[in-house]
Amino acid sequence: MDKQDLLHFSVSSLCRGMDVLTLKELMKGVPCRIILKPKGSLVLAAGSRYNELHLLLEGSVQAVMEHENGKSVVIETIEAPDPIAPAILFAPCQVLPVTVLAESDCRMLVLPLETILDLCQKDRQFLINFLTEIGGKLSLFAEKFKLLEFSSLRKRIAVFLAHRLDGTTYTLPFPKEKLAEYLSVARPSLSRELSEMAAEGILKIEGRTITVLDKKRFHFLITE
Repeated sequence: MDKQDLLHFSVSSLCRGMDVLTLKELMKGVPCRIILKPKGSLVLAAGSRYNELHLLLEGSVQAVMEHENGKSVVIETIEAPDPIAPAILFAPCQVLPVTVLAESDCRMLVLPLETILDLCQKDRQFLINFLTEIGGKLSLFAEKFKLLEFSSLRKRIAVFLAHRLDGTTYTLPFPKEKLAEYLSVARPSLSRELSEMAAEGILKIEGRTITVLDKKRFHFLITE
């Protein structure tokens, strides 16, 4: 791994709280490799065995769920320097449930499972970071699938906001495209619903900042 790749790796969630020199020593002699994937190419296929962690050093990928009717849904967009599906490494069958496609030209660090285990044993902070990453992803997907219980997009939006409001306001820490993925809808559908809620005076939308204007109607959406 060259200096630039090491710097990219050092700012990933798996290396939080670790300085570059410590990481450099930790990575000496460990089995790993760098792979390149051009935009639009297949990175990983659904149903394939996943026993090597892929971590994005540059670029972004989309995790896509493909249905029997031919339709596909973007489950998540993963951007550098995030890891791809870390929890699957420790699943009983290690089978990837989604197809991963390169959204842009990508550069990835590939770490075999044995390397991950060695790094976790050698450095407590790396172990904590890895477990935190897995726990965070599981919590995220648990909430995401819970939202799918609601057939109404309007209710999904309301429930999502209700847990995050600071008073009556919430500022999205990511683009609305990410929110659409989180709510499992197309971006135009989300934009249309938000616009209608704003036109009805329930919400005010200013860039990424969403403010609840009509608390009574908003509360009704959550409890109905």
